[in-house]
Amino acid sequence: MTIRKVFLATTIIGGAIGATLGAFAYDLDNFTVGGRVKQGISFGYADITQDMFKIAQMNYIAEVDTSWKPSKNVAFTGNFWLRGDWFDSAGGDLLAGGIQDYNSPGFRDQFGYHINRRGGARGSQDQFGNTVDHQNRYLDDFEDEMIREFAVKITDDNNRFAFKVGKFVRGWGQSDGIRLLDVLHAQDLRMKGVLGDSDEIRIPSWMATVDLNFDEMGIGKPFEWIGLTKPGLELVFMPEHHKDEFIINNPTPTDTTSGGLYGFPFPYLIDPESGQGIPFFAANLHDVTPREFSVTDATVAARFKFQALHGEGTLNAYYGWQELPIIKMRDSVLYVGSPNNDPNEGILPGTKALQVPLSQPLLEDLVHARGIGYLSALRAVQFLNSGPLGALLPAPVNPYGCSLGIIGPLCSVTTNFDLDYRYRKKLLGATFTRDMVELAFGPKDVAPVFRMEASYEFDKPFNRYRVTTSNGQDAHGSPALISSVDESVTFRDQISVMVGFDYFLWLPFWENQESSIFTSFQLFNIITDESKDLMFQSPYAAFGSKVHPVQTYATFLWWKGLDDGRLYLEGLAAYDFQNEGFAYRQRVDFNYFGDSIRPRLEWIHYEGKTEQGLFGLYDNADAVELSLTYQF
Repeated sequence: MTIRKVFLATTIIGGAIGATLGAFAYDLDNFTVGGRVKQGISFGYADITQDMFKIAQMNYIAEVDTSWKPSKNVAFTGNFWLRGDWFDSAGGDLLAGGIQDYNSPGFRDQFGYHINRRGGARGSQDQFGNTVDHQNRYLDDFEDEMIREFAVKITDDNNRFAFKVGKFVRGWGQSDGIRLLDVLHAQDLRMKGVLGDSDEIRIPSWMATVDLNFDEMGIGKPFEWIGLTKPGLELVFMPEHHKDEFIINNPTPTDTTSGGLYGFPFPYLIDPESGQGIPFFAANLHDVTPREFSVTDATVAARFKFQALHGEGTLNAYYGWQELPIIKMRDSVLYVGSPNNDPNEGILPGTKALQVPLSQPLLEDLVHARGIGYLSALRAVQFLNSGPLGALLPAPVNPYGCSLGIIGPLCSVTTNFDLDYRYRKKLLGATFTRDMVELAFGPKDVAPVFRMEASYEFDKPFNRYRVTTSNGQDAHGSPALISSVDESVTFRDQISVMVGFDYFLWLPFWENQESSIFTSFQLFNIITDESKDLMFQSPYAAFGSKVHPVQTYATFLWWKGLDDGRLYLEGLAAYDFQNEGFAYRQRVDFNYFGDSIRPRLEWIHYEGKTEQGLFGLYDNADAVELSLTYQF
């Protein structure tokens, strides 16, 4: 019997039969059920909506949460939800960037790409449109997307241990917003991007955990001798792998995908030497992931918990997988007869393009060969506004008809890239939190809370920003994507440190302040060994987005209840020092309609340079959302 079947059988038998039949047998004692239905409508106002204030997203959630505790030692939990985005059904139109426009000056602009199903393509000069894909309408894969929690927890009478098995999530670390040690679960970025609630964007996994209380087990004394009280150990075994869930808005006709408002943009392709765009190239993207439910490919982790120095600390160890991909070039296809990477578009109306396979070494030679390669020809015509691919490619492809440029560009290349997640994440870390009672201040003499988190990751994989090609040429930026795996991937150690302070603020000039203002400040430093010429995240290489030796972020969170808690305000700001990126989320909750109805107004805004750091990738995801939640 496979591990997958063991986990499924254990949880389903223990949860479904035990909870359902057992609950009825005991007249539903200690059985609870609740849930919520939420519908939102977002209006965007950035480039993706052509700078107009119009519908950009219509997220919905339907969730049911159940629990049953037949005894003090056994608890069953179940949480199921259906999520999605009705946006494409509402007939909205989002226009993202796409393949480099060969009609634009210097090829530097991108063809528009209508990323919603209703938008479609808009004629020969606006030919790229998503006419069939609606990936976000229903996130309805039952096992991977609808089961939020389905687990059984067994505890000892004397609280010596707790064992939990099933599908669920478990959070680590002390940082909010930017994850350092919260690595057990990948993130789902499809609905709200990085500014979604951390509890909602963690992706649950089939797993088993054991929590041991050393004091109750009678083995806590040795730790007390070195100043550690209340020691405990958490062990995690996770045979199921999840990567971060995101969608790249890809206009390539053979791999059309649409992620909506929070889809990652199709990368610009720019030659940094000439400043020209690189036209006639598109990409098919293929996820390559570790085997699921395999002992050898499982994730294992441990966390030692203790109290010391009047605070709480942990020591963490994690051996799992990377959540974000390494990009690897595979083979390519030359389409003779189509400048738009379309196999169904031939030289003559009603004909199909001739497809010529190009191996990875061959395309690398065609692109990078000194004097006769594609890039050399591109740089030679950098003062022209446009030109056929045949004029830019060397002799090996001309016999296929690509040199017939007198009636326009007739050829294009689509390259297959692997998004490879098969790289281990090996990490050690520590956290500490403490109420700083010695530093209490303010009108109410409130003590701040100090939080610290640090991690050391071994051999983190990166794509190189600068490579040496197989024919000895130096390539950097977008051209570096066309290179062999051996040259394009490298490994570095990385240290991450977070220091944070929480404080319940009372303003001395606000005489009638009914409650405190919660504030939380965090400062992050991420230090990468030998970081020169590493990509921040491939394939975004056009504008020099590289890993900095020290990357610094700051976040500030605040919330305040007004009118006896019926009006709730929350703000979250984040700043990227090196890339000068900024993000802000403002929420206003209106709790005036009883316990069940919860309206919310939310504003999310990003400021970033194109493809520079994380906030640069989300620069077009600005929106104002009005949502209504009914909870029961």
